Amino acid sequence: MIINENKKKYLILSLIITISVAIISCDFDNAENESYIYNNNAKTERVKTNIEEAKVLSEISILNETIILLSQLSLEKSNVYTVKAISNRLKKESIEIKKHLNDLAKKKLILLPNRLDKEGINELSKIDDTGFPKAYLIKVKELLESEIIQLEYLSAMTNDIDFKVLAVKISVKLKYNLNQVNKTIK
Repeated sequence: MIINENKKKYLILSLIITISVAIISCDFDNAENESYIYNNNAKTERVKTNIEEAKVLSEISILNETIILLSQLSLEKSNVYTVKAISNRLKKESIEIKKHLNDLAKKKLILLPNRLDKEGINELSKIDDTGFPKAYLIKVKELLESEIIQLEYLSAMTNDIDFKVLAVKISVKLKYNLNQVNKTIK
């Protein structure tokens, strides 16, 4: 009888353990599936944001590089003192901005393009010396406005503090330069 009683206890204990394991494993499977779905969606969204950040940073880099080359062209071609002063300032600050962009791109593993707006540069280089200063200022104004818009978009769409700091730092310089360009145009 003792053997039958031990078998009954063993059978009941085995049954309880089996049911407990089944219940626990079902809960883990369920939680794991929910977590898996959430993580995939979160990862997908983060990848989309990373791609968008890289695109915007590339656009800003192209605009900035174009400003550098236009400013160099203006320093060589313009005879107006105020335009040369603005060109010199824009060139120096755009080179500094380029350094900031390259540093952040390196940190975030983003490859920046080495393209620029060749069409705009070619158009300006063909303008005679008398019309060049005004055409240069108008073109630079457009580029600065575009760069500011891109920086504002970058700051609004990202949660990355590095991009937000960069956007604020560069926007302040660009807005000041845009203001100087607008004063000179008038």
